[in-house]
Order: sequence, then structure tokens, then C-alpha cells
Amino acid sequence: MSGGDKGAVTIEERIAAPPELVAAFVGDFRNAEQWMVGVEGIEPLGEDTYKLEIESPIGRIRPEVKVLEHSITTVRWAYVSTVEGGGRVDIFPDANGGCRVSYEGEFHLKRGFLDRAARLVGAERFARTNGERSLSRLKHLMEARRLG
Repeated sequence: MSGGDKGAVTIEERIAAPPELVAAFVGDFRNAEQWMVGVEGIEPLGEDTYKLEIESPIGRIRPEVKVLEHSITTVRWAYVSTVEGGGRVDIFPDANGGCRVSYEGEFHLKRGFLDRAARLVGAERFARTNGERSLSRLKHLMEARRLG
């Protein structure tokens, strides 16, 4: 895992589930509440555009997100309102029928003083911890579906 840029995290996890199952689940942002830690609400706004309700270190924020790419190997999105940045999940098949999942996320609040406040209250640590917990949650969900 790395996190050299402010508000940026990169995390990897091995998931014992078919890569196409993982890509389909992650690529449908209506599922974000189930696996993305901190997401407490999702409102579809149009094709591949959603408003998320996220609990953050500075309170509840409601960024809009646009899915830019959704394939069997990559899901990529960008925040298009109160938050700058975006995220990416890359899914790499392995020899055992499972996959290795890499999550990259970066965010900055658009208003500079709010971004500084978020950094002061630990937004980077919060993002890293939530990213790790999100991939762990995704792993458990996908492996349970594979077995169930």
C-alpha cells in the first residue's frame, strides 16, 4: 500500500471469487453502500452518475460520482462536484479462478479551507483505513457469493 500524495491511497487484496463477478459488483455503484466503508446513501442521477452520501472526518458530504470505465478488468470513476479526485479498481485474474484486486482512490475537497481542515483531522489516515476496510468487506461479500 502507498499513500504518498495527500488524500491518495493504493491497496491490494486477493479475493477467491471470479474476476467477472467482482468487476460486475464493483462497477454497479448501487452496490457501493454494501462494500465502500463510509458510504451511507446512493442516489442514481442518470446513466453512470450517482450522488453518494459519505461520512467523512469533517462531517457528511454528498459528492456526485461519474463512472468513466467499467470492464472485466477495470472500474474507474471521478468525483464531479464537492470532491475532486476519483477512484479505480483493477481486477487481475489468478491461476486459481480468483483474482487480485487493486484499489486506488484520491480525493480533495474543492474548497481549499475545507481540504486543509480535513487534513488536520486525519483525512488521509481515514481514507487509508476506510480503503483497507472496504477491500476487506468486498472480499468477504464476493467470497460468500461464490460459496453461496
